[in-house]
Amino acid sequence: MTEGQLALVTGANGFIGSHLTEALLERGYRVRCLVRRSSDLTFVQDLPVEFFYADLRQGADLRRACQGVDLVCHCAALTRALDEKTFFEINTQGALALAQAALEAAPALERFLFLSSQAVLGPSRSADDLRDESCSPQPITWYGKSKWAAEQGLQALSDRLPLTIVRPASVFGPRDRDFLAYFKLLKWNLSLRLGEPGRQISLIYIRDLIDLLLRALENEAALGQTYVASAFRVSHEQLAQEIARAMDKHPLVIALPEAALTPLTWGAKVQGKLSGRPPLLNEQRLLDLRQPYWLCSAEKAHRELGFRPRYDLGSGLRETADWYREQGWL
Repeated sequence: MTEGQLALVTGANGFIGSHLTEALLERGYRVRCLVRRSSDLTFVQDLPVEFFYADLRQGADLRRACQGVDLVCHCAALTRALDEKTFFEINTQGALALAQAALEAAPALERFLFLSSQAVLGPSRSADDLRDESCSPQPITWYGKSKWAAEQGLQALSDRLPLTIVRPASVFGPRDRDFLAYFKLLKWNLSLRLGEPGRQISLIYIRDLIDLLLRALENEAALGQTYVASAFRVSHEQLAQEIARAMDKHPLVIALPEAALTPLTWGAKVQGKLSGRPPLLNEQRLLDLRQPYWLCSAEKAHRELGFRPRYDLGSGLRETADWYREQGWL
């Protein structure tokens, strides 16, 4: 890393993007934040950054956003949408439009870091099936398929694009809203167990993910490579227990059969159509929830980038719970 290099961060106002923006500033980078006019800038508004307002579907604006940058960190993505077409417009076509803009406007570009997802790999077949970079991608959701299509399109440009891809497992930490629902339930001493016990997922704490992203951004060995980002595996029951411990709660465990989610999903779908906003629980999310194992391995990142998680599950959850309380989210 050269002191004062200019990094463009898309989705800089979001959960992962805002943490990455802070980390880049701490390491001496200058940061240009690509955000939309409608973006909530709460997490980055007081940072010494440059804001550039554009949409991933606006090619001319993207070229101006990429003018003179040394690095691109593409964190912006849709994780929920009302239809498949929208996922591909933003997650696939948007990523490719940004890459093309960077190639045209930043001829000295040193790295294009693409934040992908474990969803590209698809679920594990068993508790022993730790998915990694050697596995053939088998996405099952619109989100995962749109990310995989983006990866393929970016790799097709890799003879000119200095590409590195990172596929995080489920990420939790301060500023995240997806895991917030677990914390809110446990605040009321309730813990839901979906389906049969023993379901397992891979997780990574946001601060550990940022460490890996920086390593992938700055290490020459990462050029042209893809890395899975994961820190530990946990059952849904263990996760609930650890969150309860972090919040000093002793919840009542309620077993919920998978079939109970279907009518809830229908109701959420109707609500989404009426409001024009995709609900947290939808048919695509249900596909994810029905898989008994979402497990992956970060061994390649350990081996090639020296990545080692600094946080255990308990300490990460405690920091997260404390932040939620401080912000009045709990």
